[in-house]
Amino acid sequence: MNVQLTKESMNSLKLLLEYKDMFAWTYKDLKDIPPELAQHRIELDILIPQAHQAKYKMKPNYTIVVKHDIDKLLIAKFI
Repeated sequence: MNVQLTKESMNSLKLLLEYKDMFAWTYKDLKDIPPELAQHRIELDILIPQAHQAKYKMKPNYTIVVKHDIDKLLIAKFI
């Protein structure tokens, strides 16, 4: 497959390659982010009743992919 890149695409690619060490390429790369800089919290109000939603089935191949992604996040201690 022959792909033609525009001048703008080439400039973007050069920029990404120049600063490639600034990006997180895997979940493990995200570990060193200080919590003061980026931390997500979900505030829950105990006075509001929990929402109950019916479970739904996923296709087996999709379930495997989701489990794999969750395992990667757990190993990286991201969740």
